[in-house]
Amino acid sequence: MWIYFYAAHLLGDFMFQPDRCVNGRKERPILFLGKHVAIHIVLMAIASFIAMSMNNSFHLPVFLLSGQAILLISICHYLIDYGKMKLNDNLKGTGNQAFLFLLDQMLHFLTIWIAFHGLHISTRLLDNGAASFFRGWTTDEKIVATGCVFILATYGADRFLQIVLQDIMPNRELQEGIYRLSDEKMEVKIRHKNDGGQEVEITTVKTEQFFRDSPAKIGSIIGMLERMLIVIFMIMDMVQGLAFLAALKTLARFKQFEHKQFSEYYLIGTLSSAVIGILLGIVASQIW
Repeated sequence: MWIYFYAAHLLGDFMFQPDRCVNGRKERPILFLGKHVAIHIVLMAIASFIAMSMNNSFHLPVFLLSGQAILLISICHYLIDYGKMKLNDNLKGTGNQAFLFLLDQMLHFLTIWIAFHGLHISTRLLDNGAASFFRGWTTDEKIVATGCVFILATYGADRFLQIVLQDIMPNRELQEGIYRLSDEKMEVKIRHKNDGGQEVEITTVKTEQFFRDSPAKIGSIIGMLERMLIVIFMIMDMVQGLAFLAALKTLARFKQFEHKQFSEYYLIGTLSSAVIGILLGIVASQIW
């Protein structure tokens, strides 16, 4: 049953956490952290109901155990997020921010895992409960676990890459040059003289076209779709599809590779995104 709660955690952390809730923590941390945890409590209650429905386990002891798990996880979640918020104020730099992000998610995962195995909820709720991460799972658990991988590959990885790439993102002056297309062509004009001769005049005509770049969120969506397809290809054992994705993404940005800083930013971002997608794809392939 713990995998249902972990799915609820990922939904609450990445998909159902409004931007105003994240930004408001700096001014009113207790209030907005409380709202964030409240969202998690609702999602965990829904996850508990779904898990009990799947296993026909609507009994008082099960309700009590689920309530204990929700209470314990919620308290730990609040403390972990509050500690992370305090550390964010003291630890600056991309490396520290990335480390805090990974540490935060690892602690949340361990909290859910320990809470369920410490309370023995998995063995009491499910007669054929999971004995390990990739063995003995029911079909429902595998579907939920695969959903967790997709959330991590899309929203979770996007949040992590925003932290990692923030220092090497091209500046505004550079972006103005990136999205400008220049062209040159020769024009030949022939003029006839009064004496019957001809005069050839060759001129060079330069043209420039300026294009407004797509919104920033479009790049995030493209990255999410890329990692989602990588996971699908890995599950289906279609590794050759990775080359198709790389070629397609490169074609869309081909003209911008003329600028060194953008090409470096693109290469680091693409490789990082691909590595995350492949690692999560390996996890997803092992589930099934």
